[in-house]
Amino acid sequence: MQGLRVLGTRAVRAAAAAPTRALATAVAKATVADARVSCTFIMAKKKQKVTVPGMVGWSLLETAQHHGLLMQCCHADEAWDYKTFGEGPMSAEDHVVVSREYFDKTGPVGYQERNVLNMEVPEDVTPTSRLATCVILTKELDGITVIVPDTNPDLTNYS
Repeated sequence: MQGLRVLGTRAVRAAAAAPTRALATAVAKATVADARVSCTFIMAKKKQKVTVPGMVGWSLLETAQHHGLLMQCCHADEAWDYKTFGEGPMSAEDHVVVSREYFDKTGPVGYQERNVLNMEVPEDVTPTSRLATCVILTKELDGITVIVPDTNPDLTNYS
């Protein structure tokens, strides 16, 4: 065992603490402002424009509902499994039209999202149509503006 050096307890603790201090310093520099994203909703039916803060990782729908907007809409299911038997978006109640400058930054439109839009609101689909539940906020989307069409279906009284 030549070349091995026995480290004392103090040396081991110091070596273990170094990465922890570096991580704590990096975490300490992160602020809420780093995760905040400004979102503007133009509510066509109410003829009002509302700008609200969202958080990176929230969907547009979660952001809207956090601020009392689009309350009748439902979230997309998680990935399919035998417990939920569902996957993806379920209705076009949260259909939004994303401003052209932000559309490419929203990520790809999934086939389920496209199917819901084409089946439920085919006459209102635009090249920049998305479902708010499928748009996950990133820092790139800071300042995003979306129009909530007045023609969106309302399923609150559906039975």
